[in-house]
Amino acid sequence: MNSGLRYCKILDTNINVTNMQETVEYLTGHLEELRGDYVCVANVHTTVMSYRDEKYNKVQNSGAMCLPDGKPLSIVCRRRGFYDAKRVPGPDLMPKIFEASRERGFRHYFYGGSKETLDKLNSKLKKQYPWLNIVGMYSPPYRPLTAGEDEQAIKKINEARPDFIWVALGAPKQEEWMYQHQFQVCGVMLGVGAAFDFCAGTVKRAPGWVQEMCLEWLYRLVQDPKRLFMRYFSTNLSFLTKVAKESRRYRVENRSKKIAMIGHKRIPSREGGVEIVVDEISTRLTKRGYHVDAYNRSGYHVSGKQFDEKRGKVYNGIRLFTIPTFKSSSLNAIVYSFLATLRSLVGRYGIIHYHAEGPCTMIGIPKFFGISTVATIHGLDWQRAKWGNLASKVLKYGEKTAVRKADEIIVLSRNVQDYFREEYGRETIFIPNGIEKPEKREAREITERFGLHKDDYILFLARLVPEKGAHYLIEAYQELRTDKKLVIAGGDSHAEEYMEKIYGYAEGNANIVLTDFVQGRVLEELFSNAYVFVVPSDVEGMSISLLEAMSYGNCCLVSDIPENLEVVEDKAASFRKGDVADLCAKLRFLLEKEEEVKRYKDVSSRFICEKYNWEEVVDETVRVYGDARRKRKKQNLG
Repeated sequence: MNSGLRYCKILDTNINVTNMQETVEYLTGHLEELRGDYVCVANVHTTVMSYRDEKYNKVQNSGAMCLPDGKPLSIVCRRRGFYDAKRVPGPDLMPKIFEASRERGFRHYFYGGSKETLDKLNSKLKKQYPWLNIVGMYSPPYRPLTAGEDEQAIKKINEARPDFIWVALGAPKQEEWMYQHQFQVCGVMLGVGAAFDFCAGTVKRAPGWVQEMCLEWLYRLVQDPKRLFMRYFSTNLSFLTKVAKESRRYRVENRSKKIAMIGHKRIPSREGGVEIVVDEISTRLTKRGYHVDAYNRSGYHVSGKQFDEKRGKVYNGIRLFTIPTFKSSSLNAIVYSFLATLRSLVGRYGIIHYHAEGPCTMIGIPKFFGISTVATIHGLDWQRAKWGNLASKVLKYGEKTAVRKADEIIVLSRNVQDYFREEYGRETIFIPNGIEKPEKREAREITERFGLHKDDYILFLARLVPEKGAHYLIEAYQELRTDKKLVIAGGDSHAEEYMEKIYGYAEGNANIVLTDFVQGRVLEELFSNAYVFVVPSDVEGMSISLLEAMSYGNCCLVSDIPENLEVVEDKAASFRKGDVADLCAKLRFLLEKEEEVKRYKDVSSRFICEKYNWEEVVDETVRVYGDARRKRKKQNLG
C-alpha cells in the first residue's frame, strides 16, 4: 500500500481513510505511477477472510489501495478517530471514473463476469456513457486458467493498452488474480466484485437506505440464501466480536496520538496567524495518523460575518467542536478557554495543546487530572496596544501559568525564547512557523475591483490594530511623491477607534486603497503583484504574512524588531521601529532603486521556503509531544 496515503488497520487489513472524491482524484491524478498496481475494495467478508488467512492478508495489503466498500468499515474508521472516513463502494466508484473519462479519454478493460453479463454491460455502458472508450472485455472460464491461457489473456489486455482494468471475479479470487499479475499489466487493476452485475442489471442492488443502515448484506442474503447464509453468519459475527476487542486495545495504544487544540478562534480561517498555524499543523498531524480535535469559538469572523467560512463537523480529517461564548470581546476568550478545557477533560487526549497566552490560564485544570499539556506562545500578547490594563494582566497571568504548569512551551522566535529564560528561568523550545512555495497569480480580480496592476502598489496586509503599525506606513507614504498606490489590506479586530483613525488618515488620498479583509484569489493576486511589501509592526510573534510575502518572491521592508529581523536576515530591507521618517526614507530609496528591489525579489522566495518548512515544524512538534508525555508520566509516578 502507498505509504503516503492514510489508512486505519482493521483486523490487520490496512483500510484507506478516504472518500469518493479523493479516491477518484487520486486514481486519475496518479495514473502513470499506479500502472501495473491494483486496488482492493474491501468489505466485512474480505476483512475477516484476510484476518483468518495470512496469505490473503498479504494480498489485501500489497496493493496500491484497499478501499472501504462496506459501511461498517468506514464506521470503525470513524470510531477510531479517522473522522473523515467514508464509504467508497466499487459499484459507485466505477461510474465516477467513467464520468472522469469524458474529459480525459481513459481506456477501459473489463475482466470477469459471464459472457451474458458482459454483453449486457457493454450495451448499457455505450448507451449511458457514449464517450466511454471500452478497449476490451473478457469472460474467463469458471476454472483455473492454464499457463498458456493466462499468458494469452494478459497479452490481450496489454495489446489493448487500457488505463483502468476492472476485475469482477468475486472475493477472494479477484484479489488473488490481481496480486498474481501485479506489474504485469499496463493499467491499474480494480477489483469491484458484483459491480458488473449491478451495472448490467443482472443483479438488483440494495436501495440506498438499506445500504445506509448497514443491511446490504441482509438484502443480498435474501437474494441468495443458500450460498450466503453460512458466509454471513460466520464472518459478520466474527467481525463484530473481534473488532470490539481490537478497538479497546486500539484506544489504549493510540491515546498518545489523540490531540486537542485550544486557543484559536476558528479553523478554517485566516483571522490571524494563530488560526493559520493551528490549521497547518493539525492538517499535517491527521495525515500522519494523529486524531486531532480543534475547539473553535462560536461567533463570526472578526472582520465581519460576510468573511465567515462554511464549517461542518469535520475539516481535513480534524474534528471540530464549537464552544459557545459571550459576544463581548473582553469575556469571549476566557469563557471559551474555560469551557473548551472542561470539554477536553472527557476526550481522553494524549496532549492538550494550548495556543496563545490567554488560553494558557486554564492549563492548571488538565494538569490536575494528569493530562499532558503543551503551550505555544505565539507572541507576548500583553504588549499589544489593543488590550486594556485588566486584559493585559490576564494575559500576563496566562504567560506565568504556562511557565509554571505546562509540560513543554513552544515559542516562535529566539527573542521570545530569550525572554522566557531571562524573565522566568524557564527553558522553551523554538519551533518557527512554516511556509510552502505558492503559485503566483496574474493581476485580474485586483485590477477589476481596485484598479491595481503588477508592480504599481506598495502592500500592507495585517489586522488593523495599533501594534501592526499601518498608521506609520500611511504617514510615511503621504510624504512621498510617487505614482504607486498604497494598499492597506486588513479587517477589523475589535479596534474600532483605530479603524476610524486609519480611515481618517487615508481620506482624501485616492491612491490609498483600503480593501478590507481579503482571502482566496484576491489575496494571492495581491501577494503576487506587489512592488514592495511592508511590515511596520511594533509587536510580532512570527508574522505569517511576512513569510507568505517572501514565499511569493516579494521585496520586503520590515521594522527592525528582533522577530522580523530573525525571519528575513539580510534578504529584506529594514527601518527603525516606529520611526516614520526612516520608513519614508527607506521607501523612497526602494522606489528610486528598482534594481535593489529586483535583487531582493530574486532571492526572497527560495531563501524563505528553504528556511521554514511545515513538515519540519510538525516533526519538531511531534517530538515535543513525546517529551511532554514522558515528563507528565514521570511526574504522575512521582
